[in-house]
Amino acid sequence: MTSFQTGYLGIGPSKISGGFHLRYPSSNPIHISRIDATLVGQEAMSFFSHDDINNTKNTFYSSTQCIYHSTSNKYTPITSLDLNFDFTLDDDIPPSYSSPYQKETPLTQNLIQYEIRITITRKSNLFKLQGKNKFISTSCQINRYSLPSTLKLRDVPILMHRSGANKKKSNPNLDNVQFEALLYSEYIDMNSIMTLPLTLSLPDSNMKIKEIGVIVKEHQKFRNVEKEVVHFDKSEKVLEYKLSGESVENVDGDDNKYFIEMKLDIPAFESVNRFQAFEGVRPMKYFKVRHVLKVKIKFENEGKLVLKKNIWLQRSFSEKKILKGRTRGYIY
Repeated sequence: MTSFQTGYLGIGPSKISGGFHLRYPSSNPIHISRIDATLVGQEAMSFFSHDDINNTKNTFYSSTQCIYHSTSNKYTPITSLDLNFDFTLDDDIPPSYSSPYQKETPLTQNLIQYEIRITITRKSNLFKLQGKNKFISTSCQINRYSLPSTLKLRDVPILMHRSGANKKKSNPNLDNVQFEALLYSEYIDMNSIMTLPLTLSLPDSNMKIKEIGVIVKEHQKFRNVEKEVVHFDKSEKVLEYKLSGESVENVDGDDNKYFIEMKLDIPAFESVNRFQAFEGVRPMKYFKVRHVLKVKIKFENEGKLVLKKNIWLQRSFSEKKILKGRTRGYIY
């Protein structure tokens, strides 16, 4: 099998299910007392240090179940077995993720990885240098989903605030600009149109808007806090939008007030290979993901005003698919 996951992790009951098949010739059976299946989730990174390969790992998920036990409590000769395993997933585990930053990192980085491990407790054979346990493993891809943002709307819209770094750049005119940028939810669906209304009241009629830009970025960091080592800290643009100041119109009757309703085309999940749906995920020891929305209002000869808000980009289903999934018991 290449896919073991059933259900929609994050919004409904999800499992890792599969089979383990064992075949040995009748002339040379394997003597077994027990077989265990384990699903392991790790955050991990391999890197070069002083010409050696080093690994930083943390196991955040592990579940083991016995899928075979000898009825005689002794080693039973086996030539054929067909066994099943079934792991119910915790709602808050992260999706699998391999870093695409191959140019910046010398080794392939499976930052979040899952593995199905089979442990066969067998009769040891010193002459053949066979130990007590035989191990078999395979990687296991896990995907994560979210409810659409329309089902998570706030009763009161969220206000964007001026970024701390921008506040430090003191400018009397910029400091006196009154603004209101509203978000109806901190959850933003991939492959959707996001509406972002922006109201500006300028202190001086001589202030001219040169350009309004919107940027959505994903920030990824793999950091060992105990050793004070940051293995990588990367950011990538998911969306960039620009509007010329000439397209911004005054509010009727007020030359210093502007209202703009921006329509942002959020790309599809499949078209952004660096994007990760980490909303609702338990805190990881090393790997952190966050999404940031910034609105930059540039003025002629006055610098720029930067508004900022942390958001969650998410891989969500349509409301129609959600309703069908709930009817069938796939979604909570």
